[in-house]
Amino acid sequence: MKKLNYYLGAAASLLLAVAMSAGMTSCSNADNPADGPVTPVQPKAKLIIKEFNVSGGYKTIADNKNYSWCKGLVLYNNSEVQAKVKNLAIGTIPPGNAHANNGNYTEEGKLNYEDADFIPMIYGIWYLPTELTVEPYSDVVIAVNGAIDHSTIATGAFDLSKPEYHAMYDPASPYINASAYPEPAAGISADHYWKAAVFGLGNAWAISVMCPNFILFQFPEGVDPATYCADAANAWYDGGKETAANYCVKIPKAWVIDGVESYRIGYIEDGSSKKRVPATIDAGYGLYNSNKGYSLYRNVDKTATEAIADNAGKLVYGYDQAVEGTEDASGIDAAASIKNGAKIVYLDTNNSSNDFHTRADWSLK
Repeated sequence: MKKLNYYLGAAASLLLAVAMSAGMTSCSNADNPADGPVTPVQPKAKLIIKEFNVSGGYKTIADNKNYSWCKGLVLYNNSEVQAKVKNLAIGTIPPGNAHANNGNYTEEGKLNYEDADFIPMIYGIWYLPTELTVEPYSDVVIAVNGAIDHSTIATGAFDLSKPEYHAMYDPASPYINASAYPEPAAGISADHYWKAAVFGLGNAWAISVMCPNFILFQFPEGVDPATYCADAANAWYDGGKETAANYCVKIPKAWVIDGVESYRIGYIEDGSSKKRVPATIDAGYGLYNSNKGYSLYRNVDKTATEAIADNAGKLVYGYDQAVEGTEDASGIDAAASIKNGAKIVYLDTNNSSNDFHTRADWSLK
Protein backbone atom coordinates (compact mmCIF):
# COMPACT_ATOMS: atom_id res chain seq x y z
CA MET A 1 0.00 0.00 0.00
CA LYS A 2 2.93 2.36 -0.26
CA LYS A 3 2.51 5.66 -2.08
CA LEU A 4 5.68 7.53 -1.06
CA ASN A 5 9.25 6.37 -0.46
CA TYR A 6 12.21 7.89 1.36
CA TYR A 7 15.57 8.28 -0.35
CA LEU A 8 19.01 7.65 1.02
CA GLY A 9 20.50 10.55 2.94
CA ALA A 10 23.86 12.13 2.14
CA ALA A 11 25.76 9.77 4.43
CA ALA A 12 24.26 6.70 2.80
CA SER A 13 24.99 8.11 -0.65
CA LEU A 14 28.62 8.61 0.36
CA LEU A 15 28.85 4.99 1.45
CA LEU A 16 27.43 3.96 -1.90
CA ALA A 17 30.09 6.00 -3.68
CA VAL A 18 32.80 4.37 -1.57
CA ALA A 19 31.39 0.95 -2.39
CA MET A 20 31.51 1.77 -6.09
CA SER A 21 35.13 2.89 -5.92
CA ALA A 22 35.93 -0.37 -4.12
CA GLY A 23 34.62 -2.35 -7.07
CA MET A 24 31.34 -3.50 -5.49
CA THR A 25 29.30 -1.86 -8.27
CA SER A 26 30.40 -1.78 -11.88
CA CYS A 27 29.10 0.81 -14.33
CA SER A 28 32.04 1.34 -16.68
CA ASN A 29 31.98 2.36 -20.34
CA ALA A 30 33.28 -1.08 -21.23
CA ASP A 31 30.12 -2.61 -19.79
CA ASN A 32 27.88 -0.06 -21.51
CA PRO A 33 29.75 1.15 -24.60
CA ALA A 34 26.69 2.53 -26.39
CA ASP A 35 24.91 4.29 -23.56
CA GLY A 36 27.87 5.53 -21.54
CA PRO A 37 28.09 5.37 -17.75
CA VAL A 38 24.99 4.21 -15.90
CA THR A 39 24.01 5.96 -12.68
CA PRO A 40 23.03 3.30 -10.14
CA VAL A 41 19.49 3.50 -8.81
CA GLN A 42 19.45 4.50 -5.16
CA PRO A 43 17.64 2.09 -2.84
CA LYS A 44 14.61 3.55 -1.10
CA ALA A 45 13.29 3.03 2.39
CA LYS A 46 9.72 1.77 2.54
CA LEU A 47 7.56 2.51 5.57
CA ILE A 48 4.42 0.37 5.86
CA ILE A 49 1.67 -0.34 8.33
CA LYS A 50 2.60 -3.78 9.61
CA GLU A 51 0.00 -4.49 12.29
CA PHE A 52 -2.80 -3.01 14.34
CA ASN A 53 -4.69 -4.35 17.32
CA VAL A 54 -7.61 -2.18 18.44
CA SER A 55 -10.48 -4.64 18.89
CA GLY A 56 -10.52 -4.93 22.69
CA GLY A 57 -12.11 -8.03 24.19
CA TYR A 58 -10.22 -8.03 27.48
CA LYS A 59 -11.46 -8.29 31.07
CA THR A 60 -10.08 -6.33 33.99
CA ILE A 61 -8.19 -8.40 36.53
CA ALA A 62 -9.70 -6.59 39.50
CA ASP A 63 -13.44 -6.90 38.71
CA ASN A 64 -13.83 -8.74 35.38
CA LYS A 65 -15.21 -5.72 33.53
CA ASN A 66 -14.77 -5.05 29.82
CA TYR A 67 -11.51 -3.29 28.99
CA SER A 68 -11.00 -1.73 25.56
CA TRP A 69 -8.17 0.79 26.06
CA CYS A 70 -5.35 -1.50 24.98
CA LYS A 71 -4.80 -0.40 21.37
CA GLY A 72 -1.59 -0.43 19.37
CA LEU A 73 -0.33 0.11 15.86
CA VAL A 74 3.00 -0.99 14.35
CA LEU A 75 4.84 0.70 11.51
CA TYR A 76 7.73 -1.08 9.82
CA ASN A 77 10.69 -0.24 7.60
CA ASN A 78 10.23 -2.89 4.92
CA SER A 79 13.65 -2.33 3.36
CA GLU A 80 17.41 -2.52 3.82
CA VAL A 81 17.70 1.29 3.90
CA GLN A 82 17.43 3.51 6.97
CA ALA A 83 14.37 5.78 6.88
CA LYS A 84 14.31 9.33 8.24
CA VAL A 85 11.09 11.29 8.20
CA LYS A 86 9.64 14.35 9.93
CA ASN A 87 5.96 15.19 10.45
CA LEU A 88 4.86 11.62 9.88
CA ALA A 89 1.09 11.42 10.43
CA ILE A 90 -1.78 8.96 10.87
CA GLY A 91 -5.46 9.50 10.17
CA THR A 92 -8.66 7.69 9.22
CA ILE A 93 -11.24 8.09 6.41
CA PRO A 94 -14.99 8.27 7.18
CA PRO A 95 -17.30 6.66 7.99
CA GLY A 96 -16.03 4.88 11.10
CA ASN A 97 -17.35 1.47 10.06
CA ALA A 98 -17.18 0.06 6.53
CA HIS A 99 -20.70 -1.36 6.95
CA ALA A 100 -22.17 1.98 8.09
CA ASN A 101 -24.27 4.15 5.81
CA ASN A 102 -21.75 5.77 3.48
CA GLY A 103 -22.92 9.00 1.87
CA ASN A 104 -19.75 9.45 -0.14
CA TYR A 105 -20.81 7.35 -3.13
CA THR A 106 -22.21 8.57 -6.44
CA GLU A 107 -25.37 7.15 -8.02
CA GLU A 108 -23.06 5.02 -10.15
CA GLY A 109 -21.63 3.39 -7.02
CA LYS A 110 -18.25 5.13 -7.06
CA LEU A 111 -16.50 6.95 -4.23
CA ASN A 112 -16.93 10.63 -4.94
CA TYR A 113 -13.24 11.23 -4.15
CA GLU A 114 -11.93 8.12 -5.92
CA ASP A 115 -10.41 10.16 -8.75
CA ALA A 116 -9.75 13.31 -6.73
CA ASP A 117 -6.25 14.37 -5.71
CA PHE A 118 -7.14 14.12 -2.01
CA ILE A 119 -8.62 11.84 0.63
CA PRO A 120 -10.74 13.07 3.57
CA MET A 121 -9.59 12.66 7.18
CA ILE A 122 -12.20 12.84 9.92
CA TYR A 123 -12.07 13.86 13.62
CA GLY A 124 -8.34 14.61 13.78
CA ILE A 125 -4.90 13.37 12.85
CA TRP A 126 -1.86 12.42 14.90
CA TYR A 127 1.62 13.51 13.84
CA LEU A 128 5.19 13.32 15.11
CA PRO A 129 6.87 16.74 14.74
CA THR A 130 10.36 15.42 15.52
CA GLU A 131 12.42 13.46 13.00
CA LEU A 132 11.83 9.75 13.17
CA THR A 133 14.64 7.36 12.26
CA VAL A 134 13.65 3.77 11.48
CA GLU A 135 16.39 1.23 10.94
CA PRO A 136 16.05 -1.41 8.20
CA TYR A 137 13.58 -4.19 8.99
CA SER A 138 12.59 -2.50 12.25
CA ASP A 139 9.34 -1.56 13.99
CA VAL A 140 7.84 1.65 15.31
CA VAL A 141 5.27 0.67 17.94
CA ILE A 142 2.64 3.31 18.73
CA ALA A 143 0.24 3.19 21.66
CA VAL A 144 -3.07 4.48 20.32
CA ASN A 145 -4.61 4.56 23.80
CA GLY A 146 -2.29 4.39 26.78
CA ALA A 147 1.47 3.87 26.54
CA ILE A 148 1.33 1.80 29.72
CA ASP A 149 1.52 -1.86 30.68
CA HIS A 150 -2.09 -2.89 30.04
CA SER A 151 -1.33 -6.50 31.02
CA THR A 152 -1.34 -5.40 34.67
CA ILE A 153 -4.92 -4.16 34.25
CA ALA A 154 -6.64 -6.72 32.04
CA THR A 155 -6.20 -10.39 31.26
CA GLY A 156 -4.79 -10.92 27.76
CA ALA A 157 -3.93 -7.25 27.20
CA PHE A 158 -0.39 -6.30 26.22
CA ASP A 159 2.46 -4.12 27.41
CA LEU A 160 2.81 -0.76 25.64
CA SER A 161 5.16 0.80 28.20
CA LYS A 162 8.54 -0.05 26.70
CA PRO A 163 10.94 2.93 26.39
CA GLU A 164 11.35 2.53 22.63
CA TYR A 165 7.59 2.74 22.05
CA HIS A 166 5.65 5.83 20.98
CA ALA A 167 2.46 7.34 22.38
CA MET A 168 -0.48 9.20 20.91
CA TYR A 169 -0.53 11.69 23.77
CA ASP A 170 -1.20 15.42 23.60
CA PRO A 171 -2.79 16.88 26.75
CA ALA A 172 -2.59 20.35 25.19
CA SER A 173 -5.14 19.25 22.58
CA PRO A 174 -8.88 18.55 23.04
CA TYR A 175 -8.02 14.86 23.39
CA ILE A 176 -7.97 14.81 27.19
CA ASN A 177 -10.06 11.74 28.01
CA ALA A 178 -8.15 10.35 31.00
CA SER A 179 -9.13 6.74 30.29
CA ALA A 180 -7.99 6.96 26.68
CA TYR A 181 -4.83 8.95 27.39
CA PRO A 182 -3.23 8.17 30.75
CA GLU A 183 0.22 9.67 31.20
CA PRO A 184 2.74 7.48 29.34
CA ALA A 185 5.10 5.22 31.26
CA ALA A 186 8.06 7.08 32.76
CA GLY A 187 10.56 5.41 30.44
CA ILE A 188 8.95 6.81 27.26
CA SER A 189 10.55 10.14 26.41
CA ALA A 190 8.52 13.20 25.38
CA ASP A 191 10.04 13.17 21.89
CA HIS A 192 8.07 9.94 21.35
CA TYR A 193 4.76 11.73 22.00
CA TRP A 194 2.62 12.21 18.89
CA LYS A 195 0.66 15.47 18.72
CA ALA A 196 -2.99 15.78 17.74
CA ALA A 197 -4.43 18.21 15.21
CA VAL A 198 -8.12 18.03 16.14
CA PHE A 199 -10.85 19.37 13.87
CA GLY A 200 -13.82 17.26 14.94
CA LEU A 201 -15.89 16.59 18.04
CA GLY A 202 -15.04 14.53 21.11
CA ASN A 203 -12.33 14.27 23.75
CA ALA A 204 -10.67 11.21 22.19
CA TRP A 205 -9.79 10.06 18.68
CA ALA A 206 -12.66 7.93 17.42
CA ILE A 207 -11.64 4.81 15.51
CA SER A 208 -13.62 1.68 14.79
CA VAL A 209 -12.90 -1.43 16.84
CA MET A 210 -14.79 -3.50 14.25
CA CYS A 211 -13.21 -2.51 10.94
CA PRO A 212 -10.91 0.51 11.07
CA ASN A 213 -8.91 2.02 8.26
CA PHE A 214 -5.59 3.77 8.77
CA ILE A 215 -3.72 6.14 6.49
CA LEU A 216 -0.02 6.81 7.00
CA PHE A 217 1.20 10.03 5.39
CA GLN A 218 3.75 12.83 5.69
CA PHE A 219 3.35 16.59 5.72
CA PRO A 220 5.91 18.09 3.33
CA GLU A 221 8.70 20.31 4.55
CA GLY A 222 7.37 23.78 5.28
CA VAL A 223 3.79 22.63 5.93
CA ASP A 224 2.85 22.83 9.59
CA PRO A 225 0.29 20.08 10.41
CA ALA A 226 -1.73 22.09 12.93
CA THR A 227 -1.92 25.15 10.66
CA TYR A 228 -2.86 23.08 7.63
CA CYS A 229 -5.65 21.24 9.47
CA ALA A 230 -7.05 24.52 10.87
CA ASP A 231 -7.28 26.14 7.44
CA ALA A 232 -10.90 26.26 6.26
CA ALA A 233 -9.66 26.07 2.66
CA ASN A 234 -8.84 22.41 3.32
CA ALA A 235 -12.31 21.52 4.64
CA TRP A 236 -14.51 18.74 3.28
CA TYR A 237 -17.74 17.27 4.68
CA ASP A 238 -18.53 13.59 5.13
CA GLY A 239 -21.68 12.78 3.17
CA GLY A 240 -21.92 16.39 2.06
CA LYS A 241 -23.49 17.38 5.39
CA GLU A 242 -21.98 20.63 6.61
CA THR A 243 -22.05 19.93 10.34
CA ALA A 244 -19.32 19.85 12.98
CA ALA A 245 -19.70 16.07 13.26
CA ASN A 246 -19.06 15.64 9.52
CA TYR A 247 -16.14 18.05 9.22
CA CYS A 248 -13.09 16.57 7.51
CA VAL A 249 -9.75 17.80 6.23
CA LYS A 250 -8.49 17.05 2.73
CA ILE A 251 -5.09 15.34 2.63
CA PRO A 252 -3.41 15.23 -0.80
CA LYS A 253 -2.94 11.71 -2.10
CA ALA A 254 0.63 12.66 -3.00
CA TRP A 255 1.41 12.81 0.73
CA VAL A 256 0.22 9.24 1.39
CA ILE A 257 2.79 6.58 2.25
CA ASP A 258 0.52 3.63 3.07
CA GLY A 259 -3.11 2.80 3.73
CA VAL A 260 -5.01 -0.18 5.10
CA GLU A 261 -8.73 -0.88 4.73
CA SER A 262 -10.61 -3.49 6.77
CA TYR A 263 -14.14 -4.93 6.77
CA ARG A 264 -15.94 -6.48 9.70
CA ILE A 265 -16.22 -10.26 9.50
CA GLY A 266 -19.82 -11.22 8.72
CA TYR A 267 -20.63 -7.92 7.00
CA ILE A 268 -19.21 -8.62 3.57
CA GLU A 269 -21.31 -11.21 1.76
CA ASP A 270 -24.49 -9.12 2.04
CA GLY A 271 -22.78 -6.18 0.37
CA SER A 272 -23.20 -3.89 3.36
CA SER A 273 -19.48 -3.09 3.58
CA LYS A 274 -18.14 -0.42 1.25
CA LYS A 275 -14.65 0.84 0.53
CA ARG A 276 -13.53 4.05 2.19
CA VAL A 277 -9.90 3.93 1.09
CA PRO A 278 -9.55 4.57 -2.68
CA ALA A 279 -8.29 1.68 -4.77
CA THR A 280 -5.20 3.68 -5.76
CA ILE A 281 -4.09 3.39 -2.13
CA ASP A 282 -5.61 0.02 -1.19
CA ALA A 283 -7.47 -2.06 -3.75
CA GLY A 284 -8.80 -4.58 -1.20
CA TYR A 285 -9.55 -5.06 2.49
CA GLY A 286 -8.46 -7.11 5.46
CA LEU A 287 -10.87 -8.97 7.75
CA TYR A 288 -11.35 -7.79 11.32
CA ASN A 289 -13.76 -7.92 14.27
CA SER A 290 -14.31 -6.44 17.72
CA ASN A 291 -13.92 -7.96 21.19
CA LYS A 292 -11.63 -10.73 20.00
CA GLY A 293 -8.15 -9.42 20.78
CA TYR A 294 -7.33 -9.81 17.10
CA SER A 295 -4.56 -8.10 15.16
CA LEU A 296 -4.61 -7.37 11.47
CA TYR A 297 -1.14 -8.55 10.51
CA ARG A 298 0.78 -8.28 7.26
CA ASN A 299 1.74 -11.41 5.31
CA VAL A 300 5.36 -12.34 4.71
CA ASP A 301 6.90 -12.02 1.26
CA LYS A 302 8.36 -15.53 1.25
CA THR A 303 10.58 -15.16 -1.81
CA ALA A 304 12.14 -11.87 -0.71
CA THR A 305 12.59 -13.00 2.88
CA GLU A 306 14.23 -16.30 1.98
CA ALA A 307 16.51 -14.47 -0.48
CA ILE A 308 18.22 -12.58 2.37
CA ALA A 309 21.41 -14.56 2.90
CA ASP A 310 21.65 -13.65 6.57
CA ASN A 311 18.31 -15.37 7.22
CA ALA A 312 19.77 -18.85 6.72
CA GLY A 313 18.84 -21.01 9.69
CA LYS A 314 16.86 -18.20 11.36
CA LEU A 315 13.43 -18.51 9.74
CA VAL A 316 10.74 -20.32 11.71
CA TYR A 317 8.08 -22.17 9.74
CA GLY A 318 4.72 -23.71 10.64
CA TYR A 319 2.86 -20.47 11.34
CA ASP A 320 -0.48 -21.18 13.06
CA GLN A 321 -1.79 -17.83 14.35
CA ALA A 322 -4.05 -16.94 11.39
CA VAL A 323 -7.77 -17.15 12.25
CA GLU A 324 -11.23 -16.63 10.73
CA GLY A 325 -10.35 -18.53 7.56
CA THR A 326 -7.48 -16.19 6.68
CA GLU A 327 -3.91 -17.30 6.11
CA ASP A 328 -0.33 -16.29 5.51
CA ALA A 329 0.55 -18.54 2.59
CA SER A 330 4.28 -18.14 3.25
CA GLY A 331 4.05 -20.43 6.27
CA ILE A 332 6.74 -18.29 7.96
CA ASP A 333 6.15 -17.29 11.57
CA ALA A 334 7.35 -13.69 11.26
CA ALA A 335 7.29 -12.85 14.98
CA ALA A 336 9.18 -16.01 15.95
CA SER A 337 11.66 -15.52 13.12
CA ILE A 338 12.37 -11.93 14.19
CA LYS A 339 13.07 -13.13 17.73
CA ASN A 340 15.44 -15.62 16.12
CA GLY A 341 17.38 -12.80 14.45
CA ALA A 342 15.80 -12.95 10.99
CA LYS A 343 14.96 -9.98 8.77
CA ILE A 344 11.43 -10.10 7.42
CA VAL A 345 10.17 -8.61 4.16
CA TYR A 346 6.39 -8.22 4.14
CA LEU A 347 4.06 -8.22 1.15
CA ASP A 348 3.15 -4.78 -0.16
CA THR A 349 0.95 -5.14 -3.23
CA ASN A 350 -1.42 -2.23 -2.51
CA ASN A 351 -4.19 -4.74 -1.78
CA SER A 352 -5.01 -5.65 1.82
CA SER A 353 -6.96 -8.72 0.65
CA ASN A 354 -3.58 -10.15 -0.41
CA ASP A 355 -1.30 -8.45 2.08
CA PHE A 356 -2.99 -9.10 5.45
CA HIS A 357 -4.47 -11.86 7.56
CA THR A 358 -6.35 -11.86 10.84
CA ARG A 359 -4.02 -12.84 13.68
CA ALA A 360 -5.22 -14.40 16.91
CA ASP A 361 -3.25 -12.00 19.10
CA TRP A 362 -0.78 -9.10 19.28
CA SER A 363 2.47 -10.27 17.70
CA LEU A 364 4.74 -8.37 20.10
CA LYS A 365 3.64 -10.05 23.32
